[in-house]
Amino acid sequence: MLPTFLHAVRGVFGRASLLLLGAATGLSAQSAPAPLTLADLVERLDRANPMIAAARAAADAARARIGPATAWPDPRAELAVMNRMLPRFSTMSPLAMDQLSVTQMLPLASRRAMSHAAASRAQVASAGIATQRLDARRDAAAMLADWWQADSARAVMDETRTLLREAAAVAEAMYRAGQGNQANVLRMQAELTKMTAEWTAMDAMRRSAAAGLSAMLDATLDADSLRPELPVPAVSMATDTALTANPDVVLAQRRIASSAADEQLARRERWPMLELGVQYGRQPGTNERMVGLMAGASLPIFERQRQQQMIEEMVAMRRMTDADARSTEASARAGIAESSAALARARTLQRLYDGTLLPQLQAVRESAGAAYRGGAGSLEAMLDALMAENDARIARLTARADETRALARLERLTGQARFAVPMPTERLP
Repeated sequence: MLPTFLHAVRGVFGRASLLLLGAATGLSAQSAPAPLTLADLVERLDRANPMIAAARAAADAARARIGPATAWPDPRAELAVMNRMLPRFSTMSPLAMDQLSVTQMLPLASRRAMSHAAASRAQVASAGIATQRLDARRDAAAMLADWWQADSARAVMDETRTLLREAAAVAEAMYRAGQGNQANVLRMQAELTKMTAEWTAMDAMRRSAAAGLSAMLDATLDADSLRPELPVPAVSMATDTALTANPDVVLAQRRIASSAADEQLARRERWPMLELGVQYGRQPGTNERMVGLMAGASLPIFERQRQQQMIEEMVAMRRMTDADARSTEASARAGIAESSAALARARTLQRLYDGTLLPQLQAVRESAGAAYRGGAGSLEAMLDALMAENDARIARLTARADETRALARLERLTGQARFAVPMPTERLP
């Protein structure tokens, strides 16, 4: 029985390297799922994302308000029948008159200011399109990284679970033959159950990422028929961290300009509004025709309660937008520093795992397996080495996904490409 057990153990650990290095070959034998890339997602988001569509509709609506703001008010026409005699509504009175009046309001002082204010609001709405597009790109890259991380971690766990199942079968056979103890069997079963629970969590993570991308695309993505691919970092990655292209900063600056235009409009509305009119009249039953001209202006009697309060409101709004802009710039600078640190950490960890830790842990696992096969090592040492390598491989995948997420945040904060995928371009008026 002992030679049979040693032969089975030797087969388990002899196949470990082939399983770890040949997983891709084994998976390719199955039906390969379709790839899902960031470039595909960005192109589909630009066409189908509801938030981007809403931002474009808001910009169209804001541009449509420029015309009404610059148009003259509609003239007012009035037809009057005056000075009729009662009770028969007779026209015998010499003062009887039929009269047509046409008047036109002339907002000369505020017309240009209204046009400028409407155009500024349209620019704010147009800047919101770029914000939504970059938000969608960042979120899509992050969810793609989540999906890739979960898929890759599941593959590593599948390999480890295969090794655990085979080792558990050997431990159980040894226990039944009276050459092992029950604690070893229970330990193997516990490790296998723990690994299955972690695999289930990774499966839920990938399905959650697929659901999030489905909501962004307003479509259904099947997590089982798609294979996520991480975006490749740009070859000539921009290192400029200036905030001139940050969409939030651009939007804040346009809001400042819009609030300044609203303040100028409020100051212009203090001026009286002119009114011009013409009257045409005739006396019934005669050939008498009359014409009259009118000129008038609004009287700012309630300026303190109305116009002055509007000016104070717009001044306060401008101060608020100035403060919001400073807060936005400060938050963007802090976000760039945080994301840059996260990017450096992820890349450093990848170098450590690839160059030092993973080779060392692989050597430890092979040594522990060889010692256990030769009877000089313990099952606990072998399992600890196997699980340590499994955890390190998954941590290496996490660091690679963290790199993608950090690059996506930097793209959003700087407005500059960090992946080999063109940045969205939206022509702003």
